[in-house]
Amino acid sequence: MSREALLEAIARSIRRCRRCRLWQTRTHAVPGEANPYAEIIFIGEAPGREEDRTGRPFQGMAGREFNELLGVAGLRREDIFVTG
Repeated sequence: MSREALLEAIARSIRRCRRCRLWQTRTHAVPGEANPYAEIIFIGEAPGREEDRTGRPFQGMAGREFNELLGVAGLRREDIFVTG
């Protein structure tokens, strides 16, 4: 199985998960995105309002700051894998 297929299978599992009550109030699960072959992964504490709204990790003000810090480190989101 390729990494892409494995990550998609994990994402499907996360979207279907009902093991705790968080699924009852979420709009979107936030399984992660970007480079499946990245050597660097960033894991957020938990999805916030913007992440829940978009289904994408590190959005809104935190996402802007995160992107800026990535740039300072010479990285782009396409270079890493990020999840909430």
